[in-house]
Amino acid sequence: MLLIAKLHRIGNVNFFQTFLGHTIDCLKILKCYFEKNEKVIEDFCNQWNIDKEIFMRNLFVAVYLHDVGKLTEEFQKNIKEGKRSQHYPHAFYGFPIILEVFAKYFKPFIYHSKLPLIETLTVLAHHTQLYDGIYQDAEIKGVKPLKDEIIEFINKMDDIYRELKFEKFFRLEWNKIDNLSISFKIFEKTKNPQRVILNFIHPGSNTRSMREIVNEIAKNNPNEIFKLKAIYSYFHSILKLCDDYASVEFAEYVKKNKPREEILNSVLENPEKYVLSLPEITEKQILDGNRAYEFQKEIKEKSPGFCFLFAPCGRGKTEAALLWCFGVCKKFNKNKIIFAMPTQTTSNAMRDRFIELLNKAGLNGEEYVGLYHGKSFVKLKTEKLKEREEEDELTDDDIEEISGENFKGNIFFRPITITTIDHLILSFVHGFTQADFALGNLQNSVIVFDEVHYYERQTLKHLVDLFKILRRMQIPHLLMSGTLPDFLIKRVDEEAKQEGIKYELIKDEEGLKYIPFKVRRYGEFLITKNDINGKVIKEIIKNFERGRNQFIILNTVERAQRIFRALREKVDRDKIFLLHSQFTYKDRDKKEEEIVRILKNERRKPIILVSTQVIEISLDISCDVMYTELAPADAIGQRGGRLNRGNKNWKENGKEFVMNVFLPEEFFKEKGIRETPYDFNILQKTNDVLETDIYSYLNLKEICNRVYGMNYIEEFENEWNPQKNGNPLFSGIGMDGIFENTCLFGLSPKQVVFDEETGNGLIIRSEKQQKIEVVPYVYYQNKEENLIVENKTKVPFWWYKIDEKEHGEDNLQWFDYVVKETGRKKKIFWICKLPYDENYGFDTTKLKDTCKSYGFENII
Repeated sequence: MLLIAKLHRIGNVNFFQTFLGHTIDCLKILKCYFEKNEKVIEDFCNQWNIDKEIFMRNLFVAVYLHDVGKLTEEFQKNIKEGKRSQHYPHAFYGFPIILEVFAKYFKPFIYHSKLPLIETLTVLAHHTQLYDGIYQDAEIKGVKPLKDEIIEFINKMDDIYRELKFEKFFRLEWNKIDNLSISFKIFEKTKNPQRVILNFIHPGSNTRSMREIVNEIAKNNPNEIFKLKAIYSYFHSILKLCDDYASVEFAEYVKKNKPREEILNSVLENPEKYVLSLPEITEKQILDGNRAYEFQKEIKEKSPGFCFLFAPCGRGKTEAALLWCFGVCKKFNKNKIIFAMPTQTTSNAMRDRFIELLNKAGLNGEEYVGLYHGKSFVKLKTEKLKEREEEDELTDDDIEEISGENFKGNIFFRPITITTIDHLILSFVHGFTQADFALGNLQNSVIVFDEVHYYERQTLKHLVDLFKILRRMQIPHLLMSGTLPDFLIKRVDEEAKQEGIKYELIKDEEGLKYIPFKVRRYGEFLITKNDINGKVIKEIIKNFERGRNQFIILNTVERAQRIFRALREKVDRDKIFLLHSQFTYKDRDKKEEEIVRILKNERRKPIILVSTQVIEISLDISCDVMYTELAPADAIGQRGGRLNRGNKNWKENGKEFVMNVFLPEEFFKEKGIRETPYDFNILQKTNDVLETDIYSYLNLKEICNRVYGMNYIEEFENEWNPQKNGNPLFSGIGMDGIFENTCLFGLSPKQVVFDEETGNGLIIRSEKQQKIEVVPYVYYQNKEENLIVENKTKVPFWWYKIDEKEHGEDNLQWFDYVVKETGRKKKIFWICKLPYDENYGFDTTKLKDTCKSYGFENII
């Protein structure tokens, strides 16, 4: 009987890949992985006290048998007729066969019971990630196994082992079998084989289930959770790599070659393209030919597994981090580099920077650098459109390619991946459907956390929990910042010390003494609800006429828009820009690219940039004069990093580089009605200690320490409210952690978060303002094809509440929603009808006119 594993349709023609052909392609990728990563595997096995040969052998067997559940009459009939087999899930029906083969013939490499835990669960979950309800509610129908074909295929294992030359990695002893008595009995002799199989997986019967065994291991020794999850996810990720990309190869082969034959065997000729190695790049290339600073030399020479890096903006922190990454990868046999960034914008910028660096080194940067965050698809789509200069639209093949690249970022496929801390955290806790695949790839990675201080307290709490998990899993990581506060160092050091681990602290002693700007304090406002400081506007225009580049930073979008309008009337429109978070993703990306090109690449003068706090870490740009509203001490330091960036002195060639700091309007309001994006107590403390003076980066760090104290995170933990804050990432404040509740089964992705940016059980970032994602009507224009992610932006939810309050839920004037159907899925898009343009954003005049007490706390 001809056995089929894969189907790919082109037009009306069905192309099939044989069962053995797909299996061999999977094993070719596995062999390539072994060849390129044998030292990586050896160090991983030594770390967890595993026999390397048994680990590799059992991976071979698991990959060989992973699709054995397709050898049923029902699956084979459906695939040959071009039908799906959702009622006959092959991973589910392969489970008892895998279990029996491993239990009888192959010693598990860990947890030596008659139940080979890791191996069987990996196969069970190779299409549906483990969680407590896996397959319980699925409409599964009975099947008839192809017994002779199953036995014949299993007995061919030894031949394939020798044919593909796996002998150099491990020894496989296999004596041919003629029956699988337990599995076949389940299929043929029991009334409800589905229930019998489920009893092996879930509690509730006399059978000791997989879930119960996992729970016992974790309960008897909580430290085993880290080991169990690390080993399972790594084993799982290698099998998934082999299966997923053997399938990708078959689809691409058919599409590219359009073969005459409709039934194909093995098609994979070059497995290396799915098993990438780190780029070979020198220190000189990383530093772009510049002399290494002392702190860069130190971090490269020491390459500590756990490290703090304290260096100011513009002094080569990123280059130092790369030197650390390659040094640690070599020292500890790691094969992936992850940069975890605070925002999507910083992730995009870092990805572009690394691709450019590798291209200059004579490498193909895009081959080595991946990207993933909640809107990375938009970034990749924009890049693809730039390649198609003569075309306005992308082809279906382009979209498929972008989706594939986005998936690679999602699972940390490439040697270097840039992501957000949100996605990184979610990889450890079933936060998305491929989280275990991603976590497996993280097991042999090194991770850099950029601007690690730049988070509100809830996120910082999750981060210190994550650092604990990384230490227990022995994943090297670097925490770097330009204003590294002592409260963070203290917390991380104290917890590490309890585990017998020490973080190395490396400082840019020279750069921290630089005094790049002077702070000049004003006890007056820059702008309030009813007034703009005309004296400051005149001063900005004078500086503009002198040819100086100026940044004006406001704490809210509405205030930034008003300052922008006031200045735009007085200067050439091509020399003033506005940047804030309420532009659509497409407009903001275009705007940021233009700003960097004009300020950094073309070095044009004079330019005025009016911005909100989005400027603080997103763009590598610098100005001559800055006007800013008072912000928390660390934010002031970050804003200062965009003033006379990387230079030593605040006064050069008769020019002074000054940060003019004004009080935000909250200081002129009564207590209790001070709506602000920042904690007003932190603003007040910053106001108390920030004086008119010249500041080094070391001085700014001391200011941060005085503002935040030494127990900033602990104070927040004492106030933790599950209704508001969700669950902690890791237990320790009287609550179960999400991490423990996703080992190995536990919560599903939807129970953890609703999506990459919206929490459920786990809330990574707390927002003072609830937000709603909308498409401006000017971009929608009643055309469904305009309902795309790049036309979206987020606006305060209270805008909608004003509309609802004034006009009623059934008669909204400024909001509407549209249901878009894509295949079998339906998606709701909210439309905002307020005026919008690409230079300004939304015009909220109607909101202000309607709601006299303009402020969200009076609406919700």
